[in-house]
Amino acid sequence: MALKAPPIAAFRLLLEYDGSRFQGWQRQGAKQSREGVRTVAGSLEHALHEAGQHLVYLGGAGRTDAGVHALGQVAHLHLEAKGAPRPGELRRILDTALPQDIAVRDVRTCPPRFHARHDAVDRTYLYQISRRRSAFGKPWIWWVKRNLDLDRLGRAWTAFEGDQDVAAFADLDAEEDGHARLLRCEVTEVGALVLLRVRATHFFRRQVRRMVGASVACALGEEEPRRVLEDLRNPTEAANLFWGAKAAPSSGLFLEAVRYSGDPEPGPTRPTLFIP
Repeated sequence: MALKAPPIAAFRLLLEYDGSRFQGWQRQGAKQSREGVRTVAGSLEHALHEAGQHLVYLGGAGRTDAGVHALGQVAHLHLEAKGAPRPGELRRILDTALPQDIAVRDVRTCPPRFHARHDAVDRTYLYQISRRRSAFGKPWIWWVKRNLDLDRLGRAWTAFEGDQDVAAFADLDAEEDGHARLLRCEVTEVGALVLLRVRATHFFRRQVRRMVGASVACALGEEEPRRVLEDLRNPTEAANLFWGAKAAPSSGLFLEAVRYSGDPEPGPTRPTLFIP
């Protein structure tokens, strides 16, 4: 007879982290943990273990890649109910035990069936481009040294909006077809920063970085915005290789927010690092 699983206490976490020294969100197995590969999920698991908590399951809304940051990552956490802390106590435990590049913004209880990834309605990513060198901001921006034509940048970036086949602009698994619904693509200037924001129902691996790289290539006059439109209408393997080589660095990319049923629409784009 199968053993009955112990009762669980379910929590919903809101997290922010500086991804500069992490190899992404997802824990990458025991072997890589022994070799010192840092992941956000692995750090959370370690903190809970050190605090004597019995982890049943941990899942995140977005599998951010190596070097990518988060302002509003959402996770669901299941602990064995016996001895599980209250939300306020759990937050104090994590505040004490987590490394300084991960911060807990909120902890609350949730139904055990809540799934941070599958229940998400949409996700928003923010990319920060700087038009000047910064003594402080290098880990969180992409400094583009040449002059950017913001009109061309905007035309290329907004070309992605809508129901699209982004196969030319993402790393796809064999079972993925590349179709995505991009709800909004916007460009905002704040001082020396150019902020690119995109909200979509879901994203594929490296999709946003390739979208940014393609838009910057157009802004620099290296490519035409119409090529972005053509490769959305008729994606090819050659286009995938071409735009893959143009991908923007991970340093400027943030998972800004994850939205669930009943949550309000996202507010105006705000810079993570203000550079006058």
